[in-house]
Parts: sequence; C-alpha cells; structure tokens
Amino acid sequence: MNRPVYQSTLDVTESEIQSVLKPIEEATGMPNSTYTDQGAFEFERDHILSKHWVAIGFAEHLSTNTVKPMNFMGIPIFTAKDKQDNIRVFHNVCSHRGMKLVDKERKTNGLVVCPYHSWTYSVSGGLKATPNIGGVGVNTIENFDCDSKGLKPIRSHIWMGVLFINLSGEAPIFEESAAAMISRYQKLMGPDAEQLLKKGGDDSDLSISLKCNWKLAVENYLEAYHLPFIHPALNTYSPLSKHTPEIFSDNAAGQVTSTFDPGHSSDHPLPMLPSWDKDQTTTGEYPVLYPNLLLGFQANHVFAMIIIPESPGTCREELSIFYVGDAATSEEFDTQRSENMSAWIGVFNEDIEPCERMQIGRNSPGFTGGAFSPILDRCSHHFHQWIARQYQN
Repeated sequence: MNRPVYQSTLDVTESEIQSVLKPIEEATGMPNSTYTDQGAFEFERDHILSKHWVAIGFAEHLSTNTVKPMNFMGIPIFTAKDKQDNIRVFHNVCSHRGMKLVDKERKTNGLVVCPYHSWTYSVSGGLKATPNIGGVGVNTIENFDCDSKGLKPIRSHIWMGVLFINLSGEAPIFEESAAAMISRYQKLMGPDAEQLLKKGGDDSDLSISLKCNWKLAVENYLEAYHLPFIHPALNTYSPLSKHTPEIFSDNAAGQVTSTFDPGHSSDHPLPMLPSWDKDQTTTGEYPVLYPNLLLGFQANHVFAMIIIPESPGTCREELSIFYVGDAATSEEFDTQRSENMSAWIGVFNEDIEPCERMQIGRNSPGFTGGAFSPILDRCSHHFHQWIARQYQN
C-alpha cells in the first residue's frame, strides 16, 4: 500500500521514502515536496530538527546580562546570558497569556518583564512576580503555583563555540549524540583544542542568505563533485582528486583532503594547534554534523557554519572562524585573518547560484529525486537516507 508518511500539501509517500533508502546505485533523492512544501518544512521542524541537537548560533555572539530573541523555524525562542555568563534558552512566551516576551536584544538586570501584565521572570526561568493577580494591589493568591509557571526552558549545549538546542528534550545527551565526531577531532586536534581555539573578531564572521531549502545547502557542502565546475580556482590547489568522501557515523559525513597548506606560502603564517597530529598538517576535514552544522578543521583554524532554515525555499548561513590563542584578535595576524576570510568568502559565494538553481529545479515535475554518483555522492546520499529515516519515525 502506497500510504502517506506525512500529510502535507504534497504527500510524501512510503514508496518515495523507500526509493531513497535503496543502495546508492539505485536510489533517488528526497522528493520535490520536501524542498518546496510548507507542510514538509513544518514536519521537518517538529519531527527532525526538534528531535535532534540543532545548531542555532554562536556562544560568543551572546553578551553578558543580555537577552536575545531568535526564531526557530517559526517558533519564538530567546537566549539569556546572566552575569556569571551562564547561557540558557527559553520559549519566548509568557506563561500568563502567551505574549512574546523579548522583542529585541537588550541588556537585563536579571529579570524579564512581560509588557502585557508585567509578570516577571528571572533569567534562570523562575516566575518572580504576578502584579495584581488577585485584584488591584493584590500580587499573590492562595494555591497559585509559581514554580510550575516559569519560563519554559529548552535543553541546550555548547560545543566548539556553537550553541545547540534540543527542542523536544528527547535526544541523548550531546556527548553521546556527537560521540564519533568529538572523538575523531580530539584525536586530530588534541584534547586541548577547544580551550585554545578562540573566535576571531568581526573579520571572522559571515552571513549569507540563500533562496534555497536548507537541505540543499547541506547537500552541496557534503560533496566535492562540483569543485572543477563551480570552484575552478579552489580546484587548482585542492583538486577533486585529492578529496575523499567519508561516512563518520550515523549522523555525520563529509570530505577529507590532503592538500591544505597551513602556511599559505606566508612568511608569517598563522600559529597551528600544538597537539594537531604532526603527520597530518596538510589534512583538511569538512564534515557535517546532522542536521545543520557544517565544520571545517585545519591545523591553524577551524570554522563552523550553521544552516538556519527560514522557509521551505530560503535559509541563512552563519559562519564563524576560530584561531589559535591570540591569533584570533591580535593585530599581528590581521592580514592573515583577512586573507583567510576572503578565500572562504570566495568559495561560499560561488555555491550560492547552484544551490538556488537547484531550488528552482525542485518545482519541476520532470525531476523526481534524481540519481547519485556511487563514488562521489556517497555523503550526499548518506544525508538523504538519514532524512528519509526521520520521515519514517
């Protein structure tokens, strides 16, 4: 029976999912509706991204004693960073009448006050005041349980400077969910890498808006097949022939190269991570931690790019680059950071047009999931299968 897996404007059927789950030589990709349909977008929010650890921003972009509103695929949330620099994430809604609490990033005295009836919350989530709840001038009433009516917390975690949330609260702890990725990069970079890596200044941030579904941005990053055609300059020093697609775990895959030049032929190169494997200084690894975190690991810098879904046909890429110690902000390395960012901007900008043209193609009934190269599309197919299994669950 060809039953719907998820009912939306355009049905996703069991037969379409099974086609994705076939061996790569026979498989098709996810159907067009999962790239264009609002119902599919909401399904992926509620049944895929919400059930896993999803990246939403960078910890360094959050200021002490500040609350900051965010939008998670249509759900209002906000972050709160207290004076001890503890970061918490909450649903951005008052427990009284459901008003959005935080409408802009602002400093706080440790309290969040609803502008409707002045119910007041601490940045740790507790309900602290309920003015006039029992009538004019009567601020408390008997048997009213403030403890159960505080801010609604969202589970969160920080890794590699990236802030993750698990909206459903059902995912295994982050260290378990990302165990294979964490282990691999501790071996490559050394166990002290997270402490040594510092986010660069404003010259190390980039934001790109794309007119494409979030999955297309992920799929594009997972494969190097397009390098000679879309990135001809990059292909001269990091050719397709030197890229190897690797499956790291059930929820991670990406490209590994052997041609990274940590010195960039510079007389004053960026410092390298001291515990980086000395036999792999020319290694570059570019994995995706599903569902939406793109990573780049090199001996002298690391980057993280978050793919933020905004609508069925739009997403945003938020990039931050991390360097070793003082190299992140020191004037001594201004030129090196600028050149490094310029190189990555060139690469990422070249990906905009193909991603957006693939989105346009998803409106064609002549495309029904396409096909895969058994060799060069292994990582993209792995991601498609991961998505397909979520549609079944």
